[in-house]
Amino acid sequence: MTESNTHIESDRFAFELVANLAKSPGAFPQTGKYSSKIWAQLFGMTEKNFKELLKETRIPYFKFGSNIIVDAQDFWSGQTHREV
Repeated sequence: MTESNTHIESDRFAFELVANLAKSPGAFPQTGKYSSKIWAQLFGMTEKNFKELLKETRIPYFKFGSNIIVDAQDFWSGQTHREV
């Protein structure tokens, strides 16, 4: 398998996973915003651990009632800066 095929399969998996999670309560796919519960499920973490990750990485988020909402673009751009 070539590297590009690996990326295509990986991307397809990620998009399918997000599409399934987008149907969950706390997902706002039209805005690209998802609750901490959705993000925790995506990464196989507890919600508490994901909230700690947000604090450590200083990724912007906002509270909506008892939920913490994170913008997907803010999250991924925060991860890019972290890897460099």
